[in-house]
Amino acid sequence: MLESQGALDTDQIQLLLFKDNVLHTTRRRLKKLVDVKKIKRDRISINEPYFYYLDKKPGQIEHVLGVSWIYTWVCTSLSNTMQLHSFEREVVHKTLRPDALICVKSLWSNSFSFFYGEFNIVESGHDFAEKVKRYNDFYSSGEYLKMWWVPLAQRFPIIRVVTTGRIDSLLKKITKENVNNLEFQVFSLEQVKEECLHGSSSSCGLRA
Repeated sequence: MLESQGALDTDQIQLLLFKDNVLHTTRRRLKKLVDVKKIKRDRISINEPYFYYLDKKPGQIEHVLGVSWIYTWVCTSLSNTMQLHSFEREVVHKTLRPDALICVKSLWSNSFSFFYGEFNIVESGHDFAEKVKRYNDFYSSGEYLKMWWVPLAQRFPIIRVVTTGRIDSLLKKITKENVNNLEFQVFSLEQVKEECLHGSSSSCGLRA
């Protein structure tokens, strides 16, 4: 899991692998793995939980952990009739580089749903409007028709954005650049954590 996701923090690992155990048990098991040098750990600040990785600490660690929250959100939101088929990070579509391409399989109908996942750190100063423009250019060019998922998809993937900032501010930027009316859905990081930790929030989750 660490190999595929790059890094996960204690809370995420607890939710993904040790949900029925108390947090103290998770911490103890992870420390044992650190002590025998199977994994490594660090943290962004003393107020943040440890994050864990294998060999080399990933760059842009706050962004990596943000995408890991999207991964955790997907995994913990799936019903018994759904299965995570794939979660590809940093996929490359020429000028567009989505943070994640997510594929969920319905075990009931044997069909697939596709989503793009984006993690937006407002404090980074990056203008998300540019990312919206690139999604629209990718769609307008028809390049997406060459993607492996097109024969399995019923539509162009929904783009689900998790942000550290205000939802309404980000929606305004998206609306301005979304000339093809692609479906963007925006959630706050707090909403995502709430749904992961407590199974409920004001969002619709990734169950669609």
